[in-house]
Amino acid sequence: MVATRTNQHDLAEAEERDEIPGVRFVTAEEGRALFDREARALLGISGEAFLRGWDRGDYGPVPDTKDGRKLGRLVMLIPFARRSLA
Repeated sequence: MVATRTNQHDLAEAEERDEIPGVRFVTAEEGRALFDREARALLGISGEAFLRGWDRGDYGPVPDTKDGRKLGRLVMLIPFARRSLA
């Protein structure tokens, strides 16, 4: 889910579609692309490479440092990468 700004017209349309105003839900494919972009921007590796390392336990506890916060951000985005295609 990605927060966006909306105007009054958009709010009225969203209400008709039973959506949450100001929120756009991303598809599973968009979520994986978002995760991959963030992994490349924050750590310089692909999202898939990060997930393999995460699953192996290569990343220990996330430290409260500048680099640790980058890792923490990526960890919070894992659900975007692991959404099913259903």
